[in-house]
Amino acid sequence: MNTPDLVFRGRRSSRDHALVLAALPPSRDAVRTAVADGADLVGFAGSGVEPLVAWTRETFPDLVIGVDTEDADVAAACCEAGADLILARADLVDVAARFGAGYAASDVSGAVARGVPAEGVLRVVPAAASLPDDVPVLVEVAGDGSPAGLALAALAASAGAAVIRTTHVRETRHVAEMAASIAGTRPPAKAVRWE
Repeated sequence: MNTPDLVFRGRRSSRDHALVLAALPPSRDAVRTAVADGADLVGFAGSGVEPLVAWTRETFPDLVIGVDTEDADVAAACCEAGADLILARADLVDVAARFGAGYAASDVSGAVARGVPAEGVLRVVPAAASLPDDVPVLVEVAGDGSPAGLALAALAASAGAAVIRTTHVRETRHVAEMAASIAGTRPPAKAVRWE
């Protein structure tokens, strides 16, 4: 269950469990909390987040920062401010290629041929979908803070998802680590012997 090495503008992300992408509201406190809770990546949606991207890059230089948009101008401005990954809601491959940024979308065919680094490409799929094995997968879990959502996150992690996108970082991180421990690719945080 080792996640593949993912590289977003020189920032390498590799773990023994699925990585956790915090889908955040645009606030510095939300970023600090997500990092404290164990987020491997953070993502901001919408326009006007460029100053927050710049602050996050300065404050957490090794953190992978994503922008969730369908607007090429917003994606470009965020990459200029320090974003490493475009969570695309439209065809933004050319923007990702221009900045050497990672690219996550439901359709990533042709992304590498158009200049996106292969180690930064993620296919976005819903948690209940079967996971393709041609590229690493970013899973979006509906109801991710509920018991059902956390169960879906555990199943996705067990099935080999590289990244799980969530608004509930701490809980999802525990689920991803637990799934890896059960699979035997990560030692448990605390081993308890039952007699």
